[in-house]
Amino acid sequence: MARKSGSLRTKRSAAPSFWKIPRKEKRFVPQTEPGPHPKAFSYPVLVLLRDVLGLVRTRKEGLLVLNDGKITVDGRPVKSAGFPVGLMDILEISSAGKLYRIVPDRSGLTPVEASSSERSLKICQVRSKRAISTDKFVYGLHDGRSIILEKNGGTSLKPGDSCIIEVPGQKLQSSFRLGPSELALILKGDRSGEIVTVEGLKEGTFSRAPIASVTLSDGSSSEIPTSILLPLGKELPPLTISKVAKRSVLA
Repeated sequence: MARKSGSLRTKRSAAPSFWKIPRKEKRFVPQTEPGPHPKAFSYPVLVLLRDVLGLVRTRKEGLLVLNDGKITVDGRPVKSAGFPVGLMDILEISSAGKLYRIVPDRSGLTPVEASSSERSLKICQVRSKRAISTDKFVYGLHDGRSIILEKNGGTSLKPGDSCIIEVPGQKLQSSFRLGPSELALILKGDRSGEIVTVEGLKEGTFSRAPIASVTLSDGSSSEIPTSILLPLGKELPPLTISKVAKRSVLA
């Protein structure tokens, strides 16, 4: 009988480089399942619990914790070992009283411990915008979410903007747009995880994405595509991103 789905595991040597796993002790590691984040830019929740955070020792322990409904991502219980946990997701382990946010760093993505006050807040990047009626737009966010806002609701988002929403309810709290003197977070590349100050914007040469002239944390200047920048406003939002800023300055 033919197989109905793909493999639930992958070779450790083929796993994304930012997964903090031993590469040669064993041959296989759980595979990331299709979900809200791309496979190359997310962790399977079991790998995150066992290999990165060290909260469980074995796969069996991890599956027991997941099946008990003690793990939530963005306020929703997760029971699949391969569920992808990615950029800005909130991972909560209720039995241990731990809360983590997944943020970018030099290696790719890493969990940073968060405070309970930001349990229901998440910052997302707007990837798409589409009109569904004369007075409503649907916005696609970086984690696969869609939010619907009225045209006259006082908020005008466009692709490339960011917004803070409540999870899991998806109520919009605030929004940010790239502009001079605004802060932004680099999401990918050699400077991933660094907070920069935008000095200006210009049209891209080979793509439609504009290019931002920015000042890096060490005072030097650079030009970065806006597609890998997450706008943060003139001041850092009251989220774990402030810890990212401190860490990038020390790096």
